[in-house]
Amino acid sequence: MSRRGASFFFLAIAIYLLSSVVCGFACTCMPAGAAKTMREAAALRSAGANGSKVILEGRVENQRVATGPIGPPSNAMSMTDNGEHRIVTMLVLRAYRGRPEPRVTVVTGMGLGDCGFDFETGKEYLVYADLMEDGGLFTSICIGTAPIVQAGVALRLLRSEPPSADDLLDPQAYYSKYGPQWTAKVCGRVNKPDGSPLGKAGVEMSELRDEPLPPKTASDPNLSKPDGSFCVEGVFPGKYLLTAEENDYDAGTRWMGYYPGVTKHSEATAIDVKAGVNLSDLQFGVQKQPLYTVRFRVVTSDGRPVPWRSLAVAIESPDRDPLGYRESHGVNEDGSYTLGLIPPGHYIVSSFIEPDFETGQIPVEATKWQMAKQEADIGGDGEVVLKLVSRAAR
Repeated sequence: MSRRGASFFFLAIAIYLLSSVVCGFACTCMPAGAAKTMREAAALRSAGANGSKVILEGRVENQRVATGPIGPPSNAMSMTDNGEHRIVTMLVLRAYRGRPEPRVTVVTGMGLGDCGFDFETGKEYLVYADLMEDGGLFTSICIGTAPIVQAGVALRLLRSEPPSADDLLDPQAYYSKYGPQWTAKVCGRVNKPDGSPLGKAGVEMSELRDEPLPPKTASDPNLSKPDGSFCVEGVFPGKYLLTAEENDYDAGTRWMGYYPGVTKHSEATAIDVKAGVNLSDLQFGVQKQPLYTVRFRVVTSDGRPVPWRSLAVAIESPDRDPLGYRESHGVNEDGSYTLGLIPPGHYIVSSFIEPDFETGQIPVEATKWQMAKQEADIGGDGEVVLKLVSRAAR
């Protein structure tokens, strides 16, 4: 079974701008308050309890992934305070409140359940940000940050311009009107090799992205229908791979394929999605593939016990294959953990330390070891051994 990131349908934009949203297990946004119109909703984002926020228009020049505590402000709800996050450098085009520097650095989460905002390099945004303890800026999907093309209501308010007629629409009506203009719909059919339809398959669009950041994804929430048909709505502009997958857990196999009907990531044809353009009748086939069970075992170079209470293992596809396998899990006392339903392929397998949940600190015993990482080709059931090396011996 592949593990893929959560997708955001266009109506989620309305939800996270206006009220509360849960994005994965960790992200919880506090309600912005009751707003009868889009103009009122925009006002709530910059007044009252939000009156101290830094507000600016900016263009993303570059961004990078960093690890370690993110140190968000105390009013950031449910942010992951350890692990990976992104650091975004922006050219300031216009400052509405605070931070008039020509460039700023904005910190946010990765976007996989941690409320991180998904910036794209080269694009322009209206940014609402809080000050962190170190003086840096922090933003998330919860506080109003949005692409410039979707921020017209807020921009007119910030520029003291009169509202347009659409600014006075209620939020549901507004997003029902503009959501389809910002996104696209992709529909088609999935077939087995004999031409029969593949029903109940997970059909997903996965963005091709050069940067080491999670790709945008969108899927048909109802799976493919009995006749193999599907429709993926709310797809943001970009180049995507279209995939289908249906697992048979009892048999240890899956149906899988990439548009236009191939089984290899490298042979798939990308689909160019443009805003407001609906694609239909995209047909492609799938093939049956075996799935395997692998035991991952962590050992030490000198035979000492592993720091198993804070130790975990991870497996992922190095080329970010949307139908590849990615998973992580803590280990048992003997340093092992077994994962099943892994598709054949080339993977990166690694060990890592999970900080204490309450304190965010790395246990002292765990700091004595250099973590392990290696490549592994999986083509059957088996075992992968990772060896930790004592830092004192290096």
